[in-house]
Amino acid sequence: MEVNGLMLGSLILTFAAGGFAGWLLRRPKTIAVAPPNVEREKTLAEARHQGLLNNLEQHLSKTQQALIEIADHQSALAAELRGETRLEITEDMDDTDPIKPPRDYADSRGQLL
Repeated sequence: MEVNGLMLGSLILTFAAGGFAGWLLRRPKTIAVAPPNVEREKTLAEARHQGLLNNLEQHLSKTQQALIEIADHQSALAAELRGETRLEITEDMDDTDPIKPPRDYADSRGQLL
């Protein structure tokens, strides 16, 4: 096989084109390091976000409770306007006796040791 100028030029051109294509397709070698301030700010932002979500949940639960109370009051007023008697059941758990520790057998029987 004879190597002439055209073959030699095409080999050099192919080598150069392959090198250029390989250089374009290589993986980037960038190293990104976040400073500690960014991580701290990110953590603070997440904490603020969680605090806002907690406040929203509390507000929604209070609003829901208020709506339930308003609906109960409205139904009571409607029943009163219709002349119906309405039985309201209230649960008072505050009037229960406190739980006392168990007494000794001798104390409960009046015996002294």
